[in-house]
Amino acid sequence: MKKNKSQSFFTAIGSSSLLVVFLVLCLTTFAILSLSSAKSDYSFTKRLAEHKSAYYKASSQAEHTASDIDSLLENTYRSKPMTQEEYLAALNPVLSSYGTVTLSYHTQDHTPVISYQIPVDGKQLLSVELRVTDPVKSPNYYEVQTWQICSSEEWKSDDTLNLIPIQ
Repeated sequence: MKKNKSQSFFTAIGSSSLLVVFLVLCLTTFAILSLSSAKSDYSFTKRLAEHKSAYYKASSQAEHTASDIDSLLENTYRSKPMTQEEYLAALNPVLSSYGTVTLSYHTQDHTPVISYQIPVDGKQLLSVELRVTDPVKSPNYYEVQTWQICSSEEWKSDDTLNLIPIQ
């Protein structure tokens, strides 16, 4: 019985070549997927770093503003002896003359509140509300009531579902 050597040799070479081609295609596909994932992670990390740095810059500015407000409250309180009502009445002209950030002074639950907003980026604001305390009863001139990120644009919902085109 004579075997056909040329046919078995060709089969052996063909299967190993197919296996090598398949492995190269798999490795190339995995390399492309890894590169795509790394690029996506890099762009996400870059955007996150930009957002964090913008937030910390706005937070730093808000803390400087709060420090300035603390100094204004202290100077107003220590300028002359006065009652709590006189102190609160004297705050309005002092706070309205503050020029770096627009301050809003209003009463909430019979407690004066100073609020201001610092832009974080084009779409967000850092909203801060400081509740003015009684310096006689509290060691501080204010307490932080709100310190949060808010959207600067109004949210618009899209409730439409175009399932079947109507002609």
